[in-house]
Amino acid sequence: MTVPAQIVCIARACAISLSSALCAFAQAPEASGIERLVAADAARALWSDVPECRGEAALIVAADGDPRFERRLLELAADEADVARRRALIALGLLATPSAIEKLERALATVEARGSDDGVCAAFALGIVPPDRAQTTVARTLARFRQGSWRRQHAVLVTLLGAMRRVPDRTELGALRQLLREDSNRDATVRGLLWSLLLPIDGSIEADELRRVLRRGDAAERRAVVQWLADRAPARNAAWIEDLSRLAARDRDPDLRSLALRALARCEVRSSLETAAKALRSAHGVERRSAVEAMLAVGGASMRGVLEQNLIKERDLRRAAELFEGFRAPPSAALRERLVAVAAAADAPARARVGAAELLARSAAGRSAPILRGLFVDLDDPALLIRIARSLSRVEDAPTPAAKLLGATAAWTHHPARWRALLAAGHPEAQRQVLTILQDGDASASDRRCALRAWRAAMVLGPADSAPKALRDALR
Repeated sequence: MTVPAQIVCIARACAISLSSALCAFAQAPEASGIERLVAADAARALWSDVPECRGEAALIVAADGDPRFERRLLELAADEADVARRRALIALGLLATPSAIEKLERALATVEARGSDDGVCAAFALGIVPPDRAQTTVARTLARFRQGSWRRQHAVLVTLLGAMRRVPDRTELGALRQLLREDSNRDATVRGLLWSLLLPIDGSIEADELRRVLRRGDAAERRAVVQWLADRAPARNAAWIEDLSRLAARDRDPDLRSLALRALARCEVRSSLETAAKALRSAHGVERRSAVEAMLAVGGASMRGVLEQNLIKERDLRRAAELFEGFRAPPSAALRERLVAVAAAADAPARARVGAAELLARSAAGRSAPILRGLFVDLDDPALLIRIARSLSRVEDAPTPAAKLLGATAAWTHHPARWRALLAAGHPEAQRQVLTILQDGDASASDRRCALRAWRAAMVLGPADSAPKALRDALR
């Protein structure tokens, strides 16, 4: 479908200036110059014949915060194609105008809608709307989940609560309390999310109630309580040291033990060093990493040498990966040599190689840069590529030319994961390539789709790995 000429003019105008009167309604913070240019060019794809291009463009334009495309985004939220419609529903949450919020509330108004894939995407969108924009909309929607089957509505409710956690200063206290106290609500995941949302805003919760949760609650509930303790100011945890010490040493859940140990480290509890030393030998990576962090935080310089020897002598590189990640101090010369060897070992686990290179970069930028470049070329895990690209950007005086990272003749669209990683690290060539494709009238639909997806995944909303399938598919 041909984009109307006047729409193209509006899109280009967005790159030059944004009306302050209109932007008063936008959720997104003020965009940079490159972000405004990409959003302006992406706007033309809102009328693309390719459904995925329409949907990805909706997310980019909405994140830019210009409500002049509100009408088109609302139209796309009713698109016949799933891939366009579901992305557009998520985009309405980024736009967060009154009409967008009203549309999202309607999309979750019935039990049937709250059991659908569209409902999952609408729930995520509504959950990321700031409370001062949503006002009472989220609270009304939460109350509706008490109608109908908990099992049928489970994915949508979990998505909504999980998205709400992304936005601080929640105001839905009454609705969250009602859901937690609902006798028929026995789902551990839902209850854990409810606790994580309530604890920062509900000052009426008694310590005895929380201790009952820690003794009898399901894993998700107990983690929510310990996470809250670990995140708050250490001075407020004086009465919880005994509980945290017991959990860190003896709880059956390694994730909870790790959180409790982190809370003790923040409180600088000396007795936690013994627990941390035992946790270094844990079979669980999350616990080994917390152990290193705790020993450095509590023991300081006196523990650094002991930990370095542990890292140098550790021959199981799968175990070493988390130890490298948790070591937040500059490495000694001896440890640097060990890190160089691990990072260069082609047969070593990828995570260990990246962790070693990142640690090396803290004190030896010159030695780490070529190693990081080699890892970027050799590895293909998207999450690790982002870590490598960001570390490389911190140690280089000037960005490495893309030809050295992708190959002199390789097209960017043949390396979507590397493109996203470089965009996430702010690589200027990666940014310019997005504009080049979007502005090229002869670019293929496949290349346009790849460029839009790369920018959105790196700069707007990245993959949702643990979310329900409908949301993962929309943000893959």
